[in-house]
Amino acid sequence: MKFTHILLIACTWLAACAPFGVPAPDYSVELLSGQVLFGEIVDVADIHSDEILTLNDEMRDYVASRVHGDPQARSRLRKLIRGMIDDGLLNLDYDPNLTYSAIETFENRRGNCLSFSILFAALAREADLDLTFQMVDIPPSFRADGDMIILNNHINVLVKGVRRDINHVGRYVVDFNTAEYNGNYDTKRVSDDYAIALYYSNVAVESMQAGDSKMAFRYLKKGIETDPGIAGLWVNLGALYSRNKHYETAEKAYHQALAIQPSNKSALTNLASLLLFLGREDESRYYSRKVAYYRDRNPYYYYYKARAAYRDKEHEDALSFLANAVKLKSDEHQFYSLRGLVHYAINDYELAARDYEQARDTAQKAQLISGYESKLKALESSLR
Repeated sequence: MKFTHILLIACTWLAACAPFGVPAPDYSVELLSGQVLFGEIVDVADIHSDEILTLNDEMRDYVASRVHGDPQARSRLRKLIRGMIDDGLLNLDYDPNLTYSAIETFENRRGNCLSFSILFAALAREADLDLTFQMVDIPPSFRADGDMIILNNHINVLVKGVRRDINHVGRYVVDFNTAEYNGNYDTKRVSDDYAIALYYSNVAVESMQAGDSKMAFRYLKKGIETDPGIAGLWVNLGALYSRNKHYETAEKAYHQALAIQPSNKSALTNLASLLLFLGREDESRYYSRKVAYYRDRNPYYYYYKARAAYRDKEHEDALSFLANAVKLKSDEHQFYSLRGLVHYAINDYELAARDYEQARDTAQKAQLISGYESKLKALESSLR
């Protein structure tokens, strides 16, 4: 019997219980030693975190040539972004499987959203801008990859302390590949260590895909040492143990993840699958029920079901799913937009117009608001 591992890669991952109320112990020392996989303690002291956000002289000169010692943060931000647009640094060759350091991204003009965010953060700090990394809680988007499934997360950069006028200081989000993330998703500011830990998790997954278990383990260990509170790194560590047939150790890694984040769907799903594989069906059902519990409370689960129903022209089902989605999250423009499409498809143009009004009123980006305004004008013309 073969089962699929879910891994997490960034483009997020407070006490939990084991089955039947038994407190989960701390397995971190055993899991991070390397003895189980390689028969020896694995040292990661030679992996240097400070290299990830480091700039070289060419990058420092690049920033200096763009901001010209401008004393205003808003002006420096605008000049830096304009320069990056002109030089193609905001139009990188996007590859979700490619995670680079700041220098590598600058030189190769390739990477994923984490690569870009690392590059921009490094350049912006050189331009004396105050910023933090920010995770975007996008709905799950799975990508099959052999016997693994990669679950993408999204990260961007929040620039703070930018004065808009004499009375207002604002914040600006700088994002790469933002067109894919147009929903009103929750965000969370995270530390540099968090972003660096995600970097190591990503390159660990890339090593795992390449069949290099030793390097994958080293990167995961370094990532967990950098920020041990990210459940996703423990999930990926569990998948690594499981792929190497160390199933009991994999189970401990998933419990470690759940001790950090009890609702982590990847940990719950992987654990349920592993326990079923091991013939522990009652325990597997326990975790499968937890997966269903959190799934049924996720508005985007119903949104994706509604999209599928709409594609299949099952309009009543689509409306029913959307009613559940709106009930759980009433400020998501995508729900109203899809409902507008459904009502339009069944020739109920007045309700479609009302849906687009709600979509417009809940959208947060000017481009989206303008798009909904255009749809409303077209509908109003057809109703005359």
